[in-house]
Amino acid sequence: PGPLRPMSSLDPFRPLLIDTHAHLDDPRLAGDLEACLERARSAGVVAVVTVGTDLASSERAVKLASRFCEVYAAVGVHPHEAGSVETAHLQRLAELAREPKVVAIGETGLDFHRELAPRPVVETLFRRHLELALESDLPVIVHSRRAQARVLDLLEALPRRPRVVLHSFDASLETAQRALALGCHLSFTGVLTFPNAKSLREVARQLPLERLFVETDCPYLAPQPYRGRRNEPAYVVAVAETLAELHGLHVRDVARITTLNASRFFGLGGTDEPGAVTYPIRNSLYLNLTNRCTNACSFCIRFQTDRLLGHRLKLDHEPSAEEVIAALGGERAREVLSQFEEVVFCGFGEPTVRLGVLLEVAGLLRSLRVRVRLDTNGTGNLFHGRSIVPELAQAVDEVSVSLNAASAEEYTTLCQPRFGDSTFAAVLEFIREAKRRVGRVTVTAVEAPGVDVAAVGRLARGLGAEFRARAYVSVRRC
Repeated sequence: PGPLRPMSSLDPFRPLLIDTHAHLDDPRLAGDLEACLERARSAGVVAVVTVGTDLASSERAVKLASRFCEVYAAVGVHPHEAGSVETAHLQRLAELAREPKVVAIGETGLDFHRELAPRPVVETLFRRHLELALESDLPVIVHSRRAQARVLDLLEALPRRPRVVLHSFDASLETAQRALALGCHLSFTGVLTFPNAKSLREVARQLPLERLFVETDCPYLAPQPYRGRRNEPAYVVAVAETLAELHGLHVRDVARITTLNASRFFGLGGTDEPGAVTYPIRNSLYLNLTNRCTNACSFCIRFQTDRLLGHRLKLDHEPSAEEVIAALGGERAREVLSQFEEVVFCGFGEPTVRLGVLLEVAGLLRSLRVRVRLDTNGTGNLFHGRSIVPELAQAVDEVSVSLNAASAEEYTTLCQPRFGDSTFAAVLEFIREAKRRVGRVTVTAVEAPGVDVAAVGRLARGLGAEFRARAYVSVRRC
């Protein structure tokens, strides 16, 4: 048993998930546990965290983690069991926490739905779990049914907090935002898929995916397609599919993001992959050619993180055309590309900086009858000292230009172009020429502070281009 493989070594075009909360020791799973885990593997589940609810189940969780490569354990006492906990139990939990595949303390917390032990006793036990987590440098899995506000009160009062996930989250947006402000993660179960969970889905839609997990809580809470059945890790896919629908993404996007979140949170490894040359988002496949950019936009994600929707984009080196083609699948490129509606030259930097590679790869894509789009800041003519639009017209079907300003002064302030105050006029000319030669041109503006999106839209339409506003998400808030 060991950590997950680097994410780049996993299939980037297949949804790969982590079930962050299961009870694999439950008797309802005992009869076919190996078959159950095989179904999970087939569904793309690469890891399962099996969670203890008392000392005995915590012991069983550790044994299961040692038995199955993809299983990890959490050890703790559920609030329902608080009344029967003895000092020796806590000492044993501390010993179990040192086992190599124990990745969390829990589940612990509060439950105001079924209060099976006095609140002072439960709160004392919760605090002891939080202390153990800090001592063990492990995160905490928190049960908080109808008790989220009190849980957050207790966390808020701590001088130092461990990493926390509120499992099976089902509270309001205000509670979610308060939890996020405290640094917590939130995890969703099959409840998210239930027909009567519309308010919960609206909450999930407004939360940053970078702080969310998916789980089954099996054998409980089977998602809607499997209601009435025993739940199992393979069914976590249904939760991810619902999150994807809510966020307007492909399920593989949600799988990639939540798997990265969980890998980091639980320390499972597998996140130290090289920068992606190809990366799928929704139904598009993006090509990443360079880290270099001719602008230094104040709102650019490059100054906040090297990742986008779970992809690491900062390249270790600039790929050759041969390396890009190999990343497309080489001889299997036609098969790989058939999964996508378009291929987009975009990435961590300005793709026209690598014009030669762009044109060579685009030639292959056009020969395979793939739709090709260029996502650019429009400074390619300035960078190369000549118009590159005639060459692009032979290579791409569409051009998207990130403009973000309606005047030269605003552009210089917001985008901080390498080529100075003349850049804005040059970008407008690039748009006009691309419209004449390529045909379809879309101007975009990010809905970031300081960007007059409506004014950029009016300017774009005056240039004969289409216009699209792009949502702005500050990764710092995640």
